[in-house]
Amino acid sequence: PQQFVRDLVLRRCFEGRVLDAGCGIGDNALYLAKACPAAEVTAVDVVPRCLEFAAAKANLRGIRGKVHLLVADLLEEDLDKLPAQLGAEVSGSFSVVLDSATFHCLSDADRERYVPMLHRLLRPGGRIYMTCMSEEETSPGGPRRIPVADLESVFNPASGWEVESIEATVIEVHPAFWSGKAKARLFTIRKL
Repeated sequence: PQQFVRDLVLRRCFEGRVLDAGCGIGDNALYLAKACPAAEVTAVDVVPRCLEFAAAKANLRGIRGKVHLLVADLLEEDLDKLPAQLGAEVSGSFSVVLDSATFHCLSDADRERYVPMLHRLLRPGGRIYMTCMSEEETSPGGPRRIPVADLESVFNPASGWEVESIEATVIEVHPAFWSGKAKARLFTIRKL
């Protein structure tokens, strides 16, 4: 799992229903499922192969029943195409959303579908813990950098959000890239 996720676990930030949005091969979700007994973890990714890896790792660790792995596209506007756990009948059912380097991969058009989906799925007062690569990361390549003003233009009171805190952090990446770490920010965002 990413170091920022381990730090958030120590702060007791994950309880209730937790959604790992864009979970990849599941390292963060599997860690949360094991480290946070008060959390019911649902991990979602659009790539079925990633979830196959996550399921295999969960089986090896004996925690398959502690995490729900769903193939789903959180950009999908037709809610009937989503799994029942995320579909039209589900609103405000998650207490926490973890976005570990997903938002910064989205285009502006994709953000316009993603952010309302998170708003629908998160309960009032629920929080998003989101890491995005910072513009302070000047190494070439990789996803777009997210300045604070850019994030606050999407997550603001007018759109039903409050950015509660912004912390410097890193995103751990393969050691072949940027010496294994990219400068990032951790945003704590509360649904109003």
